[in-house]
Amino acid sequence: MWRSVGFLMNFAVVMEGMTLIAFLVVLIGGKQMRERGWKVLSGMLLLAGVIQCAGMSLIAYLYDNDDRFFPGWRLDTSWIFCTISWSVMVLTATFISASAYLVAPEGGYELIPDED
Repeated sequence: MWRSVGFLMNFAVVMEGMTLIAFLVVLIGGKQMRERGWKVLSGMLLLAGVIQCAGMSLIAYLYDNDDRFFPGWRLDTSWIFCTISWSVMVLTATFISASAYLVAPEGGYELIPDED
């Protein structure tokens, strides 16, 4: 079980790095990238959040059933940070998806003519 937890948490970190790069690509990219990139971005955010939550749930199981956790042991700051991390990722994925459907598209821009 401990190897599974280690794998899931390491995989979540890799997914978060890929999600950060996807954020930059979508923000720096043009209009078409923003219109289509939110699907990939929200999917990656949701996947990273689910992976992190799965690793955290394995830790919760091990906390109750493994002998390494002796009486008096407690899950501290890293547990709180992990909870905040996957919660923010899932909420961000939800808000990005909702904004893609609720906010009007970026159409209607006019190019400013050059004075050359």
